[in-house]
Amino acid sequence: MLRLKMLRSRLFRWVAVAVVIAVAVTIAAVAGSVGPFSNRQSVSPPPPPGRPATPLSQVDPATAADEAKGIYTGPLGDFSVTPQEVAASPCSQRVKRTQNFKTSELYSPAFGEDPWAYECDGKVALVMGGHYGKTYFVGPAKVPYEGPFDRLVLLTVGGHSAIAQLPHPAFPNSLRLTAIERFPGGNAPGILVYIDHGRSLEEAVAFAARLMGVQP
Repeated sequence: MLRLKMLRSRLFRWVAVAVVIAVAVTIAAVAGSVGPFSNRQSVSPPPPPGRPATPLSQVDPATAADEAKGIYTGPLGDFSVTPQEVAASPCSQRVKRTQNFKTSELYSPAFGEDPWAYECDGKVALVMGGHYGKTYFVGPAKVPYEGPFDRLVLLTVGGHSAIAQLPHPAFPNSLRLTAIERFPGGNAPGILVYIDHGRSLEEAVAFAARLMGVQP
């Protein structure tokens, strides 16, 4: 009888310990997912396999209205709006990266000390830093913009022809600007200055002017 009581006592203690551990684990799990103890972000489950993502135009009225206007293609001022097609390059050889860019007419102190520069045919053909740059081109001044006509703006930057694509309604930092620093002529290629992912037209114009070394 005494031995049976001892076994029951041990069993009770083990059950009590198990209950305490279970409660502690539950509290830790809850504390780790809410309130000041949270150390992870809420992640939405992925869409079921085989089901395409919902187009932005179906949930954002401004995007739907923008897309309903269609994408403009064609000449505009000194430019040619050609979605997904950039201006032709004069390069005849494979482009490679170079560090000899500071003597190039494409370089500007606005790029800083360590931009990305590429050369072909023994000459620097592109200098870029982040989402902006200067490059040679031949033929029409093509810009790969994709947007309706009413988001395209012609302007001048320090006397140079320029075009801007105003931001997409759902992406405020999507402004794009291209300026013609020099038109192709004779044996000299033209020079395009471009800025992508701009925040405002005023900032893009000011920075393009710095890249060209002119007053806005």
